[in-house]
Amino acid sequence: MKLSLLQTHGLKILLTIIKSGKETLTASEISKIEGLKTGYVGKILFMLRKAGIVSTIRGKTGGYFLADDKKNITLYDVLTALSPNKNEIELCPNIKEGENCTHSIDCAIRPVFYEAHKFFKHLASNITLEEMANREKDIMSKVKEIKNHYFKEKV
Repeated sequence: MKLSLLQTHGLKILLTIIKSGKETLTASEISKIEGLKTGYVGKILFMLRKAGIVSTIRGKTGGYFLADDKKNITLYDVLTALSPNKNEIELCPNIKEGENCTHSIDCAIRPVFYEAHKFFKHLASNITLEEMANREKDIMSKVKEIKNHYFKEKV
């Protein structure tokens, strides 16, 4: 699976907001920190605000902040909010029920992608922004824990 630049930048923006230690950050401040154009940051923040992930305060001391506690927002919430296809984050366009492709009768790819998709959704739904704001070593430990629990249940 490959995340879009929009999704990757959106995650970085949210982690910047969390790690800043400030009450709010403006799009301009975020763009300087992340090295992105202010308009592009504004577009991402608009999408995140529309999804209820960030809120904004107007005025001289205004800016963007998380709409909920960072422990309540999952990686999956963010990826879905920034997905071009709002229905689902997909690994294969033909795993949806009722979709046909040239391999629809005997597809060796679909079951693999379907299971990979289910695992990714499970993984992303169980990792919060709070955990992502931690060090890489800590998040790797969390990923291993989720993986071990997921595959233990499947056996």
